[in-house]
Amino acid sequence: MENLYTVSRVLNNNVIQAKNLKNGSEEILVGKGIGFGKKPGQEVDIDKADIDNAFLAYDKKMLYMCTNIIEEAEKKLGELNPQLYVVLTDHISFAIERLKKGMEIHNPFLDEIKFLYEEEFKIGLEAKENISRTMGIDIVEDEVGFIALHLNAARHHVDVKESVKNTRLIKELAGIIENSLGIKLENDFTYSRLVHHLRSTIERVDQGKMIVNPILDTLMKELKESVRIAMKLKEKIEKELNKPVSDDELAFMAIHIERLRTK
Repeated sequence: MENLYTVSRVLNNNVIQAKNLKNGSEEILVGKGIGFGKKPGQEVDIDKADIDNAFLAYDKKMLYMCTNIIEEAEKKLGELNPQLYVVLTDHISFAIERLKKGMEIHNPFLDEIKFLYEEEFKIGLEAKENISRTMGIDIVEDEVGFIALHLNAARHHVDVKESVKNTRLIKELAGIIENSLGIKLENDFTYSRLVHHLRSTIERVDQGKMIVNPILDTLMKELKESVRIAMKLKEKIEKELNKPVSDDELAFMAIHIERLRTK
């Protein structure tokens, strides 16, 4: 028995905190079913093949804080990817270190995140209070946005890079609209509807789902300027996703652009 641990805490069926009896280190172990039937204080032998990821818990206070953040998030969002225990603890640890060193944290997608991932952002604000209370460090809203991205990725069981990629694409599409119309989009209800529609468009295109626009021909004739701008969005999405965007999707985007044009 070379992989002996003493279970410190069972976080859920897929995540446990345990003491490595070989080197005395406290670790977070992630693996399918790794926590099932385990109890605190129990000595167990865990096969390396059953451990998908392991995180060395240097700071117990940090670990318990992040665990609490995730547990509260799961009450609102449902079961999250167990890898979040490792990823979020790592992320918050580095964020706190950067803030201690006076390094500036900037999130270029903050406005989009607030609209697109409203639930996750609210939980991020609660995490901000938890971090301040536990660690004595006040994180900025930009960092709250990054926490929201991690929560969203864990919610949908995708890599956070996927959430970042789609959020960046939406921001760039909004930028194309701004440049084409010669305006600066306000962070209002109209903008919120736009970014939500763009996200839905990207998801449908990426998943190969079709949507039907019953007044397609009429829109293509009457909203020519907005359709022209929507063509730019279509080309951008197709380039990024390497998948075709239908005329039905294009016409729906044109409706949102027309609303901005006539606002």
